[in-house]
Amino acid sequence: MEVSAVAFPIQSVQVDWDRLVAKLPMVLDTIDAMPVYLLKLEVLRLLDAKKHPTFRLILDLMWTIGARISQVLALNPTAFIDDGYDFGVILITLKQRPGRSTKKALQRSPKRYTSITDHDLEDRIQSYLHAEHFKKTERIFSVCRDGEPAYSYLSEQCRGAPFAISAYTFQHSFAIHLLSHGRLLKYVSQLLGHKSVDSIEIYTNVLTIDGPHFLNGVDFH
Repeated sequence: MEVSAVAFPIQSVQVDWDRLVAKLPMVLDTIDAMPVYLLKLEVLRLLDAKKHPTFRLILDLMWTIGARISQVLALNPTAFIDDGYDFGVILITLKQRPGRSTKKALQRSPKRYTSITDHDLEDRIQSYLHAEHFKKTERIFSVCRDGEPAYSYLSEQCRGAPFAISAYTFQHSFAIHLLSHGRLLKYVSQLLGHKSVDSIEIYTNVLTIDGPHFLNGVDFH
């Protein structure tokens, strides 16, 4: 069967990262309730500083799929899906409580699927799972002791970042990264597991606060 070549309407996006980085402090200072976020260049510097493959993989997953650290630390091998067409991961939406969630709580929690289109990341995940020989229901990241809040671990790993990193920073950064590439607000909302776009509409301030940049190329005469 012949498959027609149909691409996403937005073929390519050119992002002026230096400009966005320069504008970031103004956005955080002037927009009420604007969450702290990182841009691609800052995230990559943070990732490159992590030489331990396990720690880097945890942070990379948070950045690439918009997951909270509690969701990443709950992953087991069966969460990763490869159907021969796409590779992705099923995330569980956990309630924010200290310590490890019980099996019953995990079973009751809502689930969402997120694609992983970065082939290098896919290879690192597959290699990590193959090398460690995890059991199907075994958590693949045992970096937090029982009762230790996940955000304490994250803060330790993210020292040296330009801002104080919270448990939600990578999720905010993921959303803003997608919006800066022209992805629909509703699609981003679905990837984050939100029922409404209202809760993430504040992210659009990153794109709209820079008025002169937005008006470039718009001729009135």
